[in-house]
Amino acid sequence: MSFFHRFTVAIFEQTKAMNIKLDLPTTWNELSPVQLSNIAYQLYCYQQIVKDDAQAEMESAAKLYLQIAKELMRGNPWRSVKVALKQMRPKAFQPFSKFIYGRVERTKFIDKIKIKGVTYYSPAQRLRNITVAEFAYVDAAWYNWRLTGKQIWLNVLCAALYREETKDFNELDNRRPFVKQAVDSRADIFSTLPLKTQLAVDFTYEGCRNHIADVNPVIFPKPVEDDNAPPHKKRKYVSFGKIIVDKIHGDPSKFNETNNVLVYDFLNILTSEINRIKKEQLK
Repeated sequence: MSFFHRFTVAIFEQTKAMNIKLDLPTTWNELSPVQLSNIAYQLYCYQQIVKDDAQAEMESAAKLYLQIAKELMRGNPWRSVKVALKQMRPKAFQPFSKFIYGRVERTKFIDKIKIKGVTYYSPAQRLRNITVAEFAYVDAAWYNWRLTGKQIWLNVLCAALYREETKDFNELDNRRPFVKQAVDSRADIFSTLPLKTQLAVDFTYEGCRNHIADVNPVIFPKPVEDDNAPPHKKRKYVSFGKIIVDKIHGDPSKFNETNNVLVYDFLNILTSEINRIKKEQLK
């Protein structure tokens, strides 16, 4: 039975009088830009709430379920949404929004963002057109944002990924080439962007990073899951910049050449080399 049919039956069974059909997204990439921004904001706010006892935790979770459900139903006839919200308890929506509470798998960026009349364009889906230099810079900014919660790092993340249109036609990337020295001034501009939109960029980058880790398990092994493990047993964050330095053996003459390679090509080459070395060690 499809997700859509399950939701229809759930409402019908509780109302005993009305068969309501609602069109709902079932994956992160099916969320509209507005849904993505609002859901990212709701999840962010939920993480900031102090939940100091079981009752507070339960109330906060119930409010989150309700807000997420409202967003997933956005775009449906308002009468159907009204009946669904009236007849179903907030927690009843949890199975239908299960994909939201798992790992972030959004890989499609909001296509373009306009600030004070200027349009800034996103990277391609799954970061397919991002270079090694750009990825190393953006990944460090994203990590610092998640570690410190300081707004400046979120501004930098958005300003690094979104750039004005290039004057030179390029089928691979319609953004201006990445120049890290130019990000600071652009970060000030992006500080005026609504937090909801910035968080949509943050969550999308996380989804792309998760995808890159999935397709390159040799380079990005799964972190230790056990929270009770001693500190020396837990896997620490390793910057992508360090991976690059290790790859070129610290040779400065190879930086420019490596930095301009697309990150997926770089990771494919690095994976092949690691696998080759492992095979030779087994001989």
